[in-house]
Amino acid sequence: MIKTVREFKVWRAHFCYSPKGKSSMDNMKRLQQGANEFPYGNLESSVLSTCFLALKYLPEKDEMDSRRRIGGLQFSVSALKGRRKPQNVGRNSLILHLSTFLQFYTADESTYDWVGKKVPTFGLSQPELVAKFVNAVYGDNKISAEAVNRYTHKSQKEGIRLAHWKLQS
Repeated sequence: MIKTVREFKVWRAHFCYSPKGKSSMDNMKRLQQGANEFPYGNLESSVLSTCFLALKYLPEKDEMDSRRRIGGLQFSVSALKGRRKPQNVGRNSLILHLSTFLQFYTADESTYDWVGKKVPTFGLSQPELVAKFVNAVYGDNKISAEAVNRYTHKSQKEGIRLAHWKLQS
């Protein structure tokens, strides 16, 4: 656990001072907070820890559990459609988690319980910012805001929900 904390601190420093990471963080600081109880400090720590977990996620070491959860996502039976393991779990989970956090932050709703929920319908959608973070975390990806919107709508339609991340051993 202590090794992971140290690793996170080093990663956070590199991320926040990298050109893409700094640009993403600066854009997040410019967001207008809604009338809620989700302060910027909580948003920043939630976003950074989720980015770190997505980067550390190893799909080859993870298996879907009995409740169809894998990599921070919980799939419905219909979403799997006979597939054993979904593709791009880490990236897709990062998209949904960041979309959720940013919508909660900009919303006038006061609750922000996110586990087991779909991406909220309240708050302002921030697909451009989500795409910037995904591209900063996964340097080889060039995901667009339209792709973020497509995936969030697809996940809503298929009933994909958010779950806690678990680090693989």
